[in-house]
Parts: sequence; C-alpha cells; structure tokens
Amino acid sequence: MSYQIYSHVLPSATPGTQRILKAHHFGEAGARPKVYFQAGLHADEWPGFLVLNTLLRKLKKADEAGLIQGEIVIVPVANPIGLAQNFHGYIPGRFAFSDGGGNFNRNWPQLGAKVEKRIKGDVTGDIESNIDLVRQAIHDELALLPETTELQGMKKTLLALSMDADEIIDLHCSGEASMHAYVAQEFESHFKPLLALLGAKVGLSELETGAASFDETNVSVWRDLKAHYAHLIPWGSRSLTVELRGENDISNAFAEQDAQALFDYLVLREVIAGKAPAIDDSNVEYYPLDAMDLVKAPCAGIACYHIEIGEEVETGQVIGEVVNLMDDDVETSSYPLIARTNGVFFARVQRRLVVCGESIAKIAGREHLAFREIGHLFED
Repeated sequence: MSYQIYSHVLPSATPGTQRILKAHHFGEAGARPKVYFQAGLHADEWPGFLVLNTLLRKLKKADEAGLIQGEIVIVPVANPIGLAQNFHGYIPGRFAFSDGGGNFNRNWPQLGAKVEKRIKGDVTGDIESNIDLVRQAIHDELALLPETTELQGMKKTLLALSMDADEIIDLHCSGEASMHAYVAQEFESHFKPLLALLGAKVGLSELETGAASFDETNVSVWRDLKAHYAHLIPWGSRSLTVELRGENDISNAFAEQDAQALFDYLVLREVIAGKAPAIDDSNVEYYPLDAMDLVKAPCAGIACYHIEIGEEVETGQVIGEVVNLMDDDVETSSYPLIARTNGVFFARVQRRLVVCGESIAKIAGREHLAFREIGHLFED
C-alpha cells in the first residue's frame, strides 16, 4: 500500500494558533502521470470537500487492490485560513482579512521569468530532459518564496504540492449554477473528456484572464517558456478550475456521482489501472471567456429571475428583474435584467438582495463582447 498522509504546518498568525494543510498521497513519489486535486481555496465553496472525501474512499480501495500506477495528491481542505472566518455561522471565506487582503484565488506568485533565467543555456533537443530541467528550476524557485506569514505559507505549500503535477484540478462552485469549468484555450481538447464525465455542458475557454489564479499559475511557467522555446518545452502541466454547480448542491448523491467521474478520469489517464470509460463529449461546448456576459443589477433591491439555470437566451431577452424597494411608485419599481448576448444562462448569485451595479448572473456567449477586456476578465 502506498497511501500516506502528510500534515503541513503553516506559520502561526497569532500566539496560540496554528493551522495545517493535510495532503493525501497515493502511488510512488515521482511516478507519472501525477494528478493533483484540491477543494475549498475559496473557503465559502464547499461541494468539493465532500466530493474529495468520497474520492479518497475510492482511491483507498484502488490502492489496496494495487491499481495505482501514477501519483495522486489530494488536499481536500485547501484554505484553513478562510474557513476560520466564522461570524455567527457565516463564513465569508473568499477574501483574506490579513496579509494585504484580496481574493484567495488571485495574484499567486508568477515564476516564469525566474525559471527561464535559470534554464537559459541548458535547454537541449531532448524534450524529456527539458521537462525535468524545468521542474527542477520550478522546485528551486518555490524554495525561495517567502513564508513569513500564514497566507504566504499556505500559497507556497499548495504550489509545492501541485506545480510538478501533470494535471491540476481545482474544485470550486458558484452561487447557483450548472456544472461548468474554466479551461485554458490550449487544453480544451485535453479536458473535454473530464467535462463530459462530470456532465458539464459549459466550458469557459480562457487565454489570459489577468487574475494570476491558482490554476493559471500552475501552467504559466510552461506558457512563458513555450514562447521562448516552442516545441522544445512541451506542456509539463495542465490545469483547470471545475465549478461544482452551486453552493447548496451538496449531497451524498452528488458527491458519489462527481467522485466517480474523477475516478474514471484517472483511469482514462492511466493513473489508475482499469478499463477506460466510454466518453461521449457531444454535449460539451466551449464558450470564450471574453464572450461571457456579466449581467449587472440596474439598481439595489430584490432580484427575481424569469428563467432557469441552463436555459438558452437571446440578445435583448429579459431574463429577470430587480425590484427597487425604495421607489415611490410600486407599479414601476421593477427594472429588467437584459441579456447582452446569445448563449446559455449558467450561473447567478445565490443571494437575492443585490447591490446596484454588481454582477449577479452569467451568460456564456459565443461572440466576443466589446466591453469585456482581455487580461481583466474576472472582477473579484
């Protein structure tokens, strides 16, 4: 049996407190392919916790049967800092309260230029050797990252566990949503089978969001290097963010379904021995991220939707309304929510009391929207 659990202690933020990241390892260290999973980087997004807990049970059985061929690392609770933000039962969990604040899934350390400097002059025509060269350079640069604060320690630890993986799967969720994923344009074909297994019909295809998110950071080194060395340095890592429906879509049934999909995907990639699953990806469609309409609240008030998640919409269609509770005339106090693209209504905030000007719903469109700026595609 190869199953091991390692606890990584984060720097103590205040006297008497200490948080840990627990990593579950299957397979021999260094075996390929290596796949990394994590959940709850946004600590208010919980479906992934139960999915990975269920997947761990399946992997333990596979390990006992000697079926693990590659290496699997799972961090089922990736953000103990955010989970500690408990205010009378409410856990915000998306933004750090210290270390400069900010979204936990933004502005991760970018190592591309430093790695390129390290390997310059050592790249050869041996592609496999080049991959090892880059991974060693990444390892060396990660070791130099600061870990003075709790947040720095968490980011450094998660990157150290994931950046040498062949595939990184980061589990999130939306407020209310259908299953979907954010996938780099370069990996659309590669991850299409995973989306099909998960039952996702919507994939948001991205090139450069400008967010420096966790999944982007894991592949940004390789993207930077390919600009210099092209085919001499192939993709040594591929990653994506999976949105496991909505915040309240948590059940044993969903967890079993999604964990089985992830397990089947590991079989497909030959990380686990077994018969590869049949894949029907005909229902999976990719939509450019710069074609995604973020529907804004025209006023503060109560949001009411006229259509359901997953429905097709057309430009100009009224998909809902916001009722302004402060208008004098209640007969004219409803303001329409209007789609600005043709596409699929796939996500909305769970909260119905909305703030004027905030993005409260998402429509996956097919044509670039002029008001969507490449490099600034995420608002929070």
